[in-house]
Amino acid sequence: MKKNFDNYDYIIVGAGSAGCVVAARLSQAGFKTFLLEAGGNDNNPYIHIPMGYGKLFKNKKINWCYYGEPEPHLNNRKLYQPRGKVLGGTGSINGMIYVRGQPEDFNNWKELGCNGWGFEDVLPYFKKSENQQRGEDLYHGVGGPLHVSDLPSKDELAEAFNQTSLNLGAPKNNDFNGVSQEGNGYVQVTSKNNRRWSTAAGYIRGLKNNNLNIKLNSFVNKIIIKNKKAVGVNYTDGSDNINVMANKEVILCGGAFNSPQLLLLSGIGDADELQKLNIKTEYHLPYVGKNLQDHFGVGLEFKCTKPITVNDLYHSYYRRMIAGIQYFVFRNGPLASNGNLANTFIKTNKNIITPDMMVTFMAWCTGEDLGEPYPFSGFTILAEHIRPDSRGFVALRTPNSKDAPKIQFNFLESDNDKQAAIAGIKYSRLLSQTNPMKDYVKEEITPGLDCQTDEDYINHCKKIGNSLLHAAGSCRMGIHEDAVVDPQLKVKGIDNLRVVDASIMPRIVSGNTNAATIMIGEKGSDLILSNIFI
Repeated sequence: MKKNFDNYDYIIVGAGSAGCVVAARLSQAGFKTFLLEAGGNDNNPYIHIPMGYGKLFKNKKINWCYYGEPEPHLNNRKLYQPRGKVLGGTGSINGMIYVRGQPEDFNNWKELGCNGWGFEDVLPYFKKSENQQRGEDLYHGVGGPLHVSDLPSKDELAEAFNQTSLNLGAPKNNDFNGVSQEGNGYVQVTSKNNRRWSTAAGYIRGLKNNNLNIKLNSFVNKIIIKNKKAVGVNYTDGSDNINVMANKEVILCGGAFNSPQLLLLSGIGDADELQKLNIKTEYHLPYVGKNLQDHFGVGLEFKCTKPITVNDLYHSYYRRMIAGIQYFVFRNGPLASNGNLANTFIKTNKNIITPDMMVTFMAWCTGEDLGEPYPFSGFTILAEHIRPDSRGFVALRTPNSKDAPKIQFNFLESDNDKQAAIAGIKYSRLLSQTNPMKDYVKEEITPGLDCQTDEDYINHCKKIGNSLLHAAGSCRMGIHEDAVVDPQLKVKGIDNLRVVDASIMPRIVSGNTNAATIMIGEKGSDLILSNIFI
C-alpha cells in the first residue's frame, strides 16, 4: 500500500551529525521540515556514558554493523564498519573526539575550486556550532549547541605518553584546533557534564518550534525525481510504503556510505552500472560513490606493568562497581572518559609541511577484532595516517535499499601510504621504548619485537591495520567532471537536491571527521537559506 502525506518545504534524509544540524537550522528559520531517520531513538543508556561506546560497537539494534569488501592490499580482509542506526547517527556511537583538521585542509578545498570553503570561510561555522568549555577566542566560540569539553581528569598512562612525546621533541599543544595541530596533548571531546553531547542532544533535543517533524525507524527507498528535479522521497516505516513531497528541496545527510547509496538507488550514478541492476538512469553521474577516503591505522599493543588500564576495569567486578558509583553519583571516574586520551601529531618525513600522522594513546588493547579487551593490563599506541593517497568506492550490492552497500577503501595502494605507515609504527615503538613510557611497558605483544624490518612492518599492517572509521569523500564537492556536488552542495544535473555530510569532502580532513561534518551541516544550512533570502 502506498500513501501520500502532506508536503514539506524540506525533506532531510538522515538524522546524523550533519542532518540534525540542518533540520534544526531550517526549522528555526520558519520552514516546514521533515527529518527521516532509519534508526530509532537515542535512549540506550550506554550512548550517554562516555566509556559506554564500547558496548555500542557491535550492537545491531543501534548500529548498522557494515563490513567492507575484501581489501586487496590487506590480505583481502573485510574491514568492520560500525555506523549509527540511531538518532544522532554515528555521532551517537563514536569516541566523541573533537579534532577539526588543519587550516591547510580547507584551504586545499578552496584551491581545488571550492570557493567559500577555505579556512577563513569555514572557521565561523566551527565557532557558531561550538560551546567551548575554555571560553571564546580567535578559534573557538561559546553559546553554540555543541558542547566541547576537556577530559574530566588526568590519567597516569596518558601523562607518561605526553611526557615521552615531549622528550622526543614534540612540542606541547594544548589545542589541536588552534594555531597549529602539530605536537602533543590531551584531546577534547563532545560532552556536557561528562555525558555524550551529539548533535541530536545539542540541536534537536529541546528544540522549541512546530516546524520540525522527526520520523524515526523510517527507511528511505529512493528520491522521487520528475523532469530532472527532486520532488520528494519514498520511504517505508515498517508497515506502509509512503511518498512525501518537498516544496523546496530534498537534502541527503546519510553519510559517506548511505548518501551515495541513495543517489544510486534513485538512478543518479554511472548509467552502465545502474543498467546492470535494472535501475532507470535519471542522470548519468559516474563519480557517485567514488573518491571514498578514510584514515588508516595500525596499532602496537602492550602489556602494562601496572593494573591501571581499561582492561583491568572491564575484567574486575569490584572495579566496575566502584566506577559505576563514581559516575552515577559524582559524574566522574573512568566511565566519564572515553579512553582515547591523548594525541601526538607528527610529520613522517622532512618534506611534509604539516603533520600527516596522528599517534593516539588508548588505555586498552583488544586485538584485531576490536572486541572484548584482553584479560590482562594492556594499552595501545595507534598510528593513524591522516593524509592518505588511497581512494576507494561505495557501490550498490543489489537494487534493494535495505541491503548494505559495497564498501572498499584500497588502503596501502600507494607507496606513500606504505612509507607513512612504516614511519608511524617506528615512532610508536620509539615512544614505548623511551622514558617515562618505557616504565609502563611489560611486553610488546603486537606485533612483537621480532618485527624489525620495513617488510615486517608492512606485513603487520596487512594483518591488523584497520579503518579509523572516518569515511568521507564519496559525493565529492568540486567544479570539475569528477565532482558529484558543486560548492553550493547541489547535486549535478538534478534540481532541488543537495548532499550535506562528510561525503562531500574533496579530500579528507587531517583528523577525526565528526567536527568537520558538523561544520558542513552549519555551512550547508546557510547555503540553503541564503538562496532563499537573497
